[in-house]
Amino acid sequence: MIIFDSLKLIQCNSFLLTTIDYDLTELLTTLKYAFYLLLINLISYIYVIIKFYKVLCYSKLTFEWLPMINPYIWPFSFFQILTAPYFALWAKILPMIKFDKTSVEVSAIIGLEALNSVLYLCVHVFNEIIILLNLENTAAQV
Repeated sequence: MIIFDSLKLIQCNSFLLTTIDYDLTELLTTLKYAFYLLLINLISYIYVIIKFYKVLCYSKLTFEWLPMINPYIWPFSFFQILTAPYFALWAKILPMIKFDKTSVEVSAIIGLEALNSVLYLCVHVFNEIIILLNLENTAAQV
């Protein structure tokens, strides 16, 4: 009688362990998908913000070259205020290139190319996460 009851208890415990193991696997899969979706959303927001900031930087550089626009009065000072710290950082990293009587500032161009590189990186990470999700989805269906 005792052996039969203990066998019944072992069967019940193995069923509970299998159920808990299945629930944990399902929970971990759900958490993994939620994390991937969070990453996708975060990368999308970063992409949009950097794209908008790139437009601001291009506008600031364009307004500096137009002679009839004073970039230091409103509404053009808006571009100067938002982009000055970014261009100041690149001006510290890359000072002007001096020739005999002239100098060329290439830090703004390098700064814009850095923004393009970050956008490129965002797109590639986004695509890799999508591929990873598709692989996980096909593996789960099999």
